[in-house]
Amino acid sequence: MPKNPNVKRVMVIGSGPIVIGQAAEFDYAGTQACRSLKEEGVEVILVNSNPATIMTDRDIADKVYIEPLTVRVLEQIIEKEKPDSILPTLGGQAGLNLGMELEESGFLAARGVRLLGTTAATIRNAEGRQEFKDLMERIGEPCAASKVVETVEEGVVFANSIGYPVVLRPAYTLGGSGGGIARNQPELEEILENGLRLSRVGQVLVERCIAGWKEIEYEVMRDGKLHYCLQYGKYRSGGGAYGGQHRGSPLPDAGGQGVPDAADLRPEHHQRAEDHRGLQCAVCPASHQL
Repeated sequence: MPKNPNVKRVMVIGSGPIVIGQAAEFDYAGTQACRSLKEEGVEVILVNSNPATIMTDRDIADKVYIEPLTVRVLEQIIEKEKPDSILPTLGGQAGLNLGMELEESGFLAARGVRLLGTTAATIRNAEGRQEFKDLMERIGEPCAASKVVETVEEGVVFANSIGYPVVLRPAYTLGGSGGGIARNQPELEEILENGLRLSRVGQVLVERCIAGWKEIEYEVMRDGKLHYCLQYGKYRSGGGAYGGQHRGSPLPDAGGQGVPDAADLRPEHHQRAEDHRGLQCAVCPASHQL
């Protein structure tokens, strides 16, 4: 029987066609989700537009709909099947976007259907560029200079004020779709126009590019005593990183051990790592600015 007795009939949103930025791992994850739900005694209704996947095998779900992944189609299936919940978070960006559109329109609330997995508020904080920036500022995390824009003209004005290069990050896209690094105004205008078109909410974050800064990452795990894992690397122009890791020391003694030429992290950074169970930051090699 399911652990939550109110969850008896769940609609799982698939990822649709395998495209760049939304690869086959979502098909695998969604398949495992269907199996896990069935093991818990939950009836599973699967919707996916791609028949060439493991997920749409008849044994994976109790009912399989091979239909276009659109809000209207999902509404019709919900009206017919009357699920008590939907699971959108294992369908990649397609599933997230569709789940949020159903939630924001009030359709789910009107029919007593809940989102499973991640809440709508959490999805907004992670996917909405302004919401994520506001969240980082509320918890005191320093961020690169940035602004959310909705027009190319806004982006040009802001980029010219902070200087090039800038990174463009569309809201509600996955795998960097529609984003990129602009080194001058013509590149900015081209990338920004595409990013605004691809963003579900028509927003792109224009952010100061910090390529070449060093990355320091603390991952905190607890096992009786507080231990940490430190990974470090240096961003290269192609986006890769190199580095190593250092494990096993108490976090307060970390201090940047084993990180060549890295800036010393201040005590409040260790506290942030402990509070948030991890810390990722970028350090300017020249100024040690965090």
